[in-house]
Amino acid sequence: MLRARRSFAVEDWTVDLELLETARQAGYTTKVLFISTEDPNLNVGRVLLRMSQSGQGVPLGTIPKSYEEAMKSLPEARKHADDLLVYDNTENGRGHRLVARFIAGELVKTTQTPPDWLKEVFGRKLRSEVKHQKNPDAHANTRQP
Repeated sequence: MLRARRSFAVEDWTVDLELLETARQAGYTTKVLFISTEDPNLNVGRVLLRMSQSGQGVPLGTIPKSYEEAMKSLPEARKHADDLLVYDNTENGRGHRLVARFIAGELVKTTQTPPDWLKEVFGRKLRSEVKHQKNPDAHANTRQP
């Protein structure tokens, strides 16, 4: 793929960090669209529904582990992607919603109410970045020693 020097897309359960970094080193601009839900059991239910409608199936037992691996790869994707867009697809039938965007590893946008899974993945760092984003002048009047 990379040797062809053409744009390409990859769809997977987890973020291929090695491919991201190799692509960046080869001069590609990398963009990751990460779509998740609040709970892997919700994903199992959606797969079961899709299978009942003659849609594509996956081994159900692999879904919780894939979910866990995807969540572990997300903070690293933030470090390796030029542009990381994170979507929550928890609410069935309402489509996905952008909940965070990172450019060059920096949080540039987040929703007013980030989902719990996003806060768990990024922990306190996201919460402090969200506070700073809401009030960018909060530190403007502090004095440096």
